[in-house]
Amino acid sequence: MVRAVDIAERRRGERGFTLVELLVVIAIIGLLVGLLLPAVQAARESARGIQCRNNLRQVALATILFQQATGVFPPARIVAGPATPPPPPGSYPSSTWLLRIGPFLEQPALRWDETKTFSDQTDQVRMQVVPGYLCPTRRGPELAITPTSTTPLTRAPCGCLIPGREISGGAVSDYAGNHGDLSPRATGAATDFFWGGNGTGVIITSEPLPGTARWRDRVRPADISDGLSQTVLVGEAHVPRGRLARPPENGPAYDAFDFFNSARVGGVGVPIAAGPDDSVAGMGLFVFGSWHPGGCPMAFADGHVDVLGAETDTDLLGRLCNRHDGQAR
Repeated sequence: MVRAVDIAERRRGERGFTLVELLVVIAIIGLLVGLLLPAVQAARESARGIQCRNNLRQVALATILFQQATGVFPPARIVAGPATPPPPPGSYPSSTWLLRIGPFLEQPALRWDETKTFSDQTDQVRMQVVPGYLCPTRRGPELAITPTSTTPLTRAPCGCLIPGREISGGAVSDYAGNHGDLSPRATGAATDFFWGGNGTGVIITSEPLPGTARWRDRVRPADISDGLSQTVLVGEAHVPRGRLARPPENGPAYDAFDFFNSARVGGVGVPIAAGPDDSVAGMGLFVFGSWHPGGCPMAFADGHVDVLGAETDTDLLGRLCNRHDGQAR
C-alpha cells in the first residue's frame, strides 16, 4: 500500500525548474554567447583576410602571366599625354589593366570594342563582376556595380584637378595597380604622375601608339631595377565606409578616364589609409588602404603577398612603390 508521504516525496523529486533557476540558466547561456561571439567574429575575419590575400595573390599571378605572355606588364590605362589636345570627358577608348588580365584569371574574354568609349560598351562588358577582384570583408558580388551618376568638379590637396562628369554604371574592384609615387609632382603640370609615361610604378598610365591598339610606355621586368620582390605590384585600394560602388571613390574598374578607378600611388603625401574611416587628409582617392584590422595586403612584382600597416613610414612606402629609385626597402 502506497503511503501518502511516499507520494508527496515522489512529487517533490519530479518538480521542474523554478522561474529563478530558468533565468539563471538563460543568463549563463547569454554570458557564454557573449564570450564566444568576439572569438567567432575574429575567426570569421581571419578567414576573410586569408581569402582577400589569396584573391590578391591570384590577381598578381594573372598580371605576371600577362607579362610573360606579352613581354610587358599591362598598362593601367592608355591616355594621350598633355601635349595632345585632350579629348572630351568620357571619350577614352582604352580599357584598364583589370580587364586585360581577365583571361589569365579564367574569366571569359570580354569583347571590348576599342572604337567605343566605356559608356558605349555593352552592359555585359561594363558590368562583368569578377569575384576575385573583391575583398570579402567589404562585400560580395551583389554590391559590386556602380549606378550611373554624376560627380562634381573637385581639386585634391596635391593640386590634381578631378573633372566632374557623368559616369556610366559598371563593375568595381577592391584591388588597384601600383602606379608609383607622386614624383616628380602632382600640380597639374605636364610632368604629373597620371599622364602617359610618367608613372613610377609597375602598372602605369601609358600613351597610345597612333593607329594601333598598343601602348608606348611599356614596363618590363628589367625596368624594375629595385627588384621584383622589393616593388609593389597590386594592393588593396582605400574606399571609405559608405562609399562602396559610389564614384568617384569607387568607380567602374574598367573605365580608363580616371586613373584611380584601377590604380593607386603610395609614398610621401599618400600614406596607407588607417581603415575605412580615415579621410587621409583629402587624398583618399589616391591611396592604398584596407578594412582589415591587421593592415593593408600588398602583392609584389615577384608574386608574394605582404601586409603593410597604416603606420608604415611614407618614405619606405614610396621606395616600395617606385620601381627604379635605386632604394630598396
